[in-house]
Amino acid sequence: MTPTLSLVDLKLLCRIGVPDRERASPQKLLCTAVFPVPRLKKAASSDRLAHTVDYHALSRLLQDTARQGERRLVEKLAHDLAQAVFKEFPLPWIEIELKKFILPDTRHISLRARFLRSGR
Repeated sequence: MTPTLSLVDLKLLCRIGVPDRERASPQKLLCTAVFPVPRLKKAASSDRLAHTVDYHALSRLLQDTARQGERRLVEKLAHDLAQAVFKEFPLPWIEIELKKFILPDTRHISLRARFLRSGR
C-alpha cells in the first residue's frame, strides 16, 4: 500500500454555483486532498522536506486556485484544483473531496474524485 498524506477540510473561498446570484460573492467550501508519499522511507530517514510533499505549499496552491475566477460546478473546481497541483508537484494522482454548504436540510453536498496525471 502506498503511504498517503491528507489535508482534511481545508477552507477554500470561491465564487461557485449555477445561478448568477450564487456566484455573486465568495462562499466557503471545504476541501480534503489525499495524495501519495512515494518516498516515505527516504523522508523518514533524512527528516528533510525535500524528500516528501510540502503540504503547506500544496494547501496554499489549492486556496489560491479556488479564489481565481468563478465556476458553476464543483466538478470543474475539483478538476482545476487537480490540474494546478499537477503543474507544481510531481504527484501521480490526487484525490479531492469538496464539500459545499448550499442545500437547506443537508449538512453539505460533496464530490469526491481521483485525478491521474496525464500520460499515466
